[in-house]
Amino acid sequence: MRRLLPKFSALTGLLSLLTGCQTHQVTPPRPKPDAPQNWFLPTVGGRVMRRVALLPVYHERFPAEALQDLDYAFNSELAKKTVFEVVPVTRREMEGMVGLREISSVGKIPGDLFRKLKDQFGVEGVMLTDVTHYSPYRPVALGVRSKLVDIETGRIHWASDALFDSSNAGVAEAARRYQKVLGRDNFPIEGDGGAILLSPRLFAQFAAHANYVSLKR
Repeated sequence: MRRLLPKFSALTGLLSLLTGCQTHQVTPPRPKPDAPQNWFLPTVGGRVMRRVALLPVYHERFPAEALQDLDYAFNSELAKKTVFEVVPVTRREMEGMVGLREISSVGKIPGDLFRKLKDQFGVEGVMLTDVTHYSPYRPVALGVRSKLVDIETGRIHWASDALFDSSNAGVAEAARRYQKVLGRDNFPIEGDGGAILLSPRLFAQFAAHANYVSLKR
């Protein structure tokens, strides 16, 4: 019995130490914030644009057939803004004007493109859209770079550069809200918002909507 006493005393002391400790609440990690947005808004003084040509979506690798859903998404969401009349330009029309089916907002723009857009469509501005990242598989992600350019001066009226990644908790929640509140035309059956995170086509609608949030007349 005497040989057990030291162990018993040590165990008693350890229990006293543990029961005497204060309980600390563990704070769960905060979800990652929304994907960083990068919007450029010029100083006041640019002219009002009433008609804007929306060029086809550009991606350096994806063929035009794979970009049709994105063309539709950006066209429909930009038109919903009602800040100006949107004139969508098809790839066939682009090819007829300058011999290219789409152009990048950071690439070389054919010198007579703006003049031809003005003459053919009567527009004051042109919206260029690049897909900088596209992952159609779960988790769906879409990177977008857009520029609204005054065709008379070549001045950038508005620009954005954003990545919408559904693996980001904030982005996923924003997409669900879009589905439940703003995307009813695309979601006739009410749900919990999870369907938009499974469909590249529907997620593109959300990304296009979020891309144009800061665009104003």
